[in-house]
Amino acid sequence: MNISLGFSENKDHIQAVNEAVGQAIIGLGKTRKDLAVIFTTIEFAHPLVLRITNNLLGGVPILGCSSLGIITKRGIFKHGFAILLISLDQQSSLNWSLVTDVNKRTPLAAGRELAEKLLSGCRDARRNLSLIFSDGLISDGTSLINGLQEKLGRSFPLIGASASDNSAYVKTFQYFNKEVLTDACCGMLFGGKVNFGFGIKHGWRALGKIRYVTSSDKNIIKEINGQPAIKLYEDYFAKDALELAKELRRISIFYPIGIYLEGEKEYLLRNIISIRDDGSIVTQGDIPQGSPIRLMIGTKDSCLAAAVASCEEAKRNLGGHKAKLVIVFNSASRFTLLGRQNLKELEIIKSVFGEDAPLIGIYTYGEQAPLKSISYLGRAYCHNQSINVLALGGQ
Repeated sequence: MNISLGFSENKDHIQAVNEAVGQAIIGLGKTRKDLAVIFTTIEFAHPLVLRITNNLLGGVPILGCSSLGIITKRGIFKHGFAILLISLDQQSSLNWSLVTDVNKRTPLAAGRELAEKLLSGCRDARRNLSLIFSDGLISDGTSLINGLQEKLGRSFPLIGASASDNSAYVKTFQYFNKEVLTDACCGMLFGGKVNFGFGIKHGWRALGKIRYVTSSDKNIIKEINGQPAIKLYEDYFAKDALELAKELRRISIFYPIGIYLEGEKEYLLRNIISIRDDGSIVTQGDIPQGSPIRLMIGTKDSCLAAAVASCEEAKRNLGGHKAKLVIVFNSASRFTLLGRQNLKELEIIKSVFGEDAPLIGIYTYGEQAPLKSISYLGRAYCHNQSINVLALGGQ
């Protein structure tokens, strides 16, 4: 695999596209271009941007999504257009596809359809890895992943990012060829010989005793220990639901709910989206009934330590190969929590993989990746608050 990156923060959108795409094309030289991945801030989410990109690339397939910020070796940018060009050798193959109206047709059905489309182009090759980009405001991201895994396999490595906007939580965008979409999911499937390693960590720590979800429906927690779910937060903060709702965003970032999974060192986190009148809590991602849970707390130091662990795990999984590309899907919650120390996290990534390792990343409203234990090996989950690092290496 050969790759090339381009990036521009030019305020003129047309000039920015020309600059970034030009850099990427020069980087590949005369090598064939098989696929382009585009990450942009929401100012670039316009069909004209995609049409210009498509024309400059001569019709090369395009996938990607929007983000509140772009991560590059140069820094973290809240305005920018980034492009990754991929060229595969004869030992590797690649297929890509799209599903739309995810919520309308149900996320589970959409996941199944996307997986079938991806598989249709890789029937004769060993399938190694899938990357997906989905609308960050999809109501049930877990069902989307379940649908994909029904067809791809429960132990198939699936890495993904849920698109974000500028922290308004109003509309996120997905890119496919010349189209700018919402309520969509696009993805790619690598076949043949692809060497990769990934790591995912969050760094939030458990508070208090274990409790149990005694009533839930997908991503709605109705009762915890037989009481209205919001009582967990009312007791801890000594505030009622109306007071908690006023500072829900801060509480969700610093004090999410953690699901205990046997054999895992870290809890699976769930952000709080809203509080219902009946005391139910709506979370970003499902929490099955009967789940053991704990209240969690995050700090800047624990987040940075998690970044080190995630990068080192991804590098270790490369088996000694040098990273030809590092892709980072980093939670928007971490961006808010770390503040000015986001640049420290970037320095951690570069220190682990080396200053010369090509790097591209975005901030997300959710991350998808497998957990690593014997009983959950390979199975992908929807994560909140995590940093997901994917390293693609040489042979």
